[in-house]
Amino acid sequence: MNSDERRQKILNAAIEVLLEKGVAASRMNDFVEASGLSKGGVYHHFDSKEDLLIGVLEHFLNEHFAMIQLELEPDRSAYEQLDRLLHAHESMMLELGKYIQLFIDFLSHSPFLPRFQEMMRKQYEMFHSQLVCIIRLGIQRKEFLPSTNPEAIAAGLMGVFDGVSIALMISPEKIDFPNFAIESAMAMVNGIRIS
Repeated sequence: MNSDERRQKILNAAIEVLLEKGVAASRMNDFVEASGLSKGGVYHHFDSKEDLLIGVLEHFLNEHFAMIQLELEPDRSAYEQLDRLLHAHESMMLELGKYIQLFIDFLSHSPFLPRFQEMMRKQYEMFHSQLVCIIRLGIQRKEFLPSTNPEAIAAGLMGVFDGVSIALMISPEKIDFPNFAIESAMAMVNGIRIS
């Protein structure tokens, strides 16, 4: 195995350990054991548990969230852009659904892991600001109500997915994920739409 393959093997093992034990109960020795590599081999790639958690988050961002394209298309309807954004990534959201518990666990521990919290904050702010730009475009183009608060709607859209994700963790048999999140988010978008 080359260095990149060993690093990926450690990340895959870490994800499995984190899904089984959670962030708080997982130790570097658990990650070493699950990877099948030596302690030195794991520490060569990741200096600490926080470093490894950042590696796991980067893996998710690069593998999954990078597929979400939120670049503003000024010549295209803002409503269509939001609709396409929500519906075009159903399969990705379904795939990520199995990691909901891990994401919630990450969020709850981020205040105690400063570098990790900063990374989560940057990702949230980037996604939020991109949604705000699309919503502002909709207001300018008279697709959305002029009284719309773009920051609040963007936060609400993100909150819909967070809330449905928590519900999925608590009562998976009652939640049709990602459909419930998409339908709820579109209801919010339709609420600001000028017919």
